[in-house]
Amino acid sequence: MSLFLGKIHYWLYHKILIHEKLIQSVVGLANGKGYDCGDLLAESHDKYGEPVTGELEDCINLSNIHGWLQERIFSVEKRLAFVITELLKNDAVKTEEIALIFNQNGVEAMNALDIKEGKPQDLYTLIFDHMLDGMPCDNVNQILESTDDFISWKTTRCLHKDHWDEVAGDVGNFYNFRDSWIGGFVNTSGTGYNYLRSPDGINTIRRV
Repeated sequence: MSLFLGKIHYWLYHKILIHEKLIQSVVGLANGKGYDCGDLLAESHDKYGEPVTGELEDCINLSNIHGWLQERIFSVEKRLAFVITELLKNDAVKTEEIALIFNQNGVEAMNALDIKEGKPQDLYTLIFDHMLDGMPCDNVNQILESTDDFISWKTTRCLHKDHWDEVAGDVGNFYNFRDSWIGGFVNTSGTGYNYLRSPDGINTIRRV
């Protein structure tokens, strides 16, 4: 089956699984605080599809590879937005607690890579090897400046707002949580670089 699959398909599936884990971690937080997420998860599955697990070869529809992956991306993004929005609405968790979960996930991802050196451009590439933000050809992120000391970029169009609007959520929460993930990821590396997003939406990786 792997003969039908390319690196980009595994690349996308890896990112899907990361976001599935983020949902699990947020739900685990709420459950640990005494909030029963059973009905919430069931509703999210009914509305937006079941989560995917296991090896890509075992679950993908080989007759519609691109369509299957796109559906899985929409599913996990909508479920993430729905679960977080509902938990926040019901005061089951706090935004600061969710941000910490995203941050820790980023830390774990970087620790798994064990990167001790590299340029800011390398870290930028690695961020979007983990975070969902369209395909490379979508040109969602525009690099503004890139040197050996820092890289800055901005998001030219948002691919996430529709998902959060659909569940009556705030996409601003998503970007704050993703900032926490990127911060944990970059700041944990042994490169000496840190991440910052300015109030005007400019993202920067630079040495402290």
